Amino acid sequence: MFGRLFGKSRKASPASAKKELPIDQATIGLCFDFQRGIDYSSEYLTDVGLDCILQTLRTHGLRATFNCSAKLCESAPDHLSKIAEAGHEISALGYADESPRDLSEDAIKQLVYTCRSEFAKRGLHPIGFRSPHSHWDNRLCRELARQKFIYNAEHDHAKCPYVLVPGSPPLVRIPVRTDDRGLRRSEDTYDATVSKHLRAVRKAIQHRYFVTICFHPWILAEDMERMEHWQSWLNFGVKAGAKMIPLQDALPNEYRLNEIETNRS
Repeated sequence: MFGRLFGKSRKASPASAKKELPIDQATIGLCFDFQRGIDYSSEYLTDVGLDCILQTLRTHGLRATFNCSAKLCESAPDHLSKIAEAGHEISALGYADESPRDLSEDAIKQLVYTCRSEFAKRGLHPIGFRSPHSHWDNRLCRELARQKFIYNAEHDHAKCPYVLVPGSPPLVRIPVRTDDRGLRRSEDTYDATVSKHLRAVRKAIQHRYFVTICFHPWILAEDMERMEHWQSWLNFGVKAGAKMIPLQDALPNEYRLNEIETNRS
């Protein structure tokens, strides 16, 4: 939508010097990309996966972050309400599967504003933003900071959150190490992906750092072996004593104070 209006622009460039925000124990960020057909994924499988995930999280007494396309405020408001009423964080996953890298600066400004506006109409005020397919760039990050988002969650191998754009409030990068798309490929890739997911948790526990793996409800529901893998992965982290949290809880207290002001605005 935004690309057709304003045209394309350059790709992302690397982040500059980091002000790291260290954590005090091994921490696992729990997050899911929830688009429910916006990205042509199956609405049915997404719903099945969501119900199973919510039940599993409820059983463990855990909260998670659901990165949701803003267009769902129109097409699936009841699903957003179900997530929010269960006590989980809702973060913005773009508007409708667009790639911010391919947008002009004017389109990026409109994208961020539209996301915030659509969620606000439903009484939701996300403080986090994730780009579909992690197609972010520095122009997007500057605009997120300008429009008072507090964190940006993208694919990144950093071992803890860090300040991405200084300011008041600053914009924090919450790194997402990998996702579950490898589970859909060949058997060899499936096994390698399972091993990678477990290895990421082991390393986080061993070295006491932060790690997030982003899962998709429809991918997990497409084959219940994948759902069982996610549940085993979750159980492994819980039994190992890792802190299991939604992404917003990875922010230091002084940064999270800005969440109150953001939700009032």
